[in-house]
Amino acid sequence: MKKREYKPKKFESKTDENNKYIDSQGKSRTETSANIYESMLTAPAFIGLKPKQQILYVYIKSQFYGHRKPKKDYPDIDDYKGNDCFYFNWQMAQDYQLYKPSMARDFYRDMKALQEAGFIDKISSGQSNHKRNIYKFSSRWHKTKTTE
Repeated sequence: MKKREYKPKKFESKTDENNKYIDSQGKSRTETSANIYESMLTAPAFIGLKPKQQILYVYIKSQFYGHRKPKKDYPDIDDYKGNDCFYFNWQMAQDYQLYKPSMARDFYRDMKALQEAGFIDKISSGQSNHKRNIYKFSSRWHKTKTTE
């Protein structure tokens, strides 16, 4: 039996009957979600992030569903084959209007904070060849202890 596709509630999304919406560039896109579970929201690692870093993670998480994965572009590279791999870079943050154009340093600092907190791992830097960075979601944040 095929699982029914979740249809967002009216207060959750502004999609049409085909689960499409118009993005900030005027393109029709399929809606994706960024599920964040309560165990993550209440985890010391997440609480320890700055609010901007938490929001950045939510936008990154939206890459998990419905966006092109590195495995499609690099089918011969084993490290990129997982569904937990994703693209994210400064241009994508700009497209989402998360940072002002003068805030690139803040973006890279926040991405590093997400890595250090154990939410993502950078598996390939695209800086040297002008490609997108490739990251992988991580569960290392589970191991963060509470401070007493």
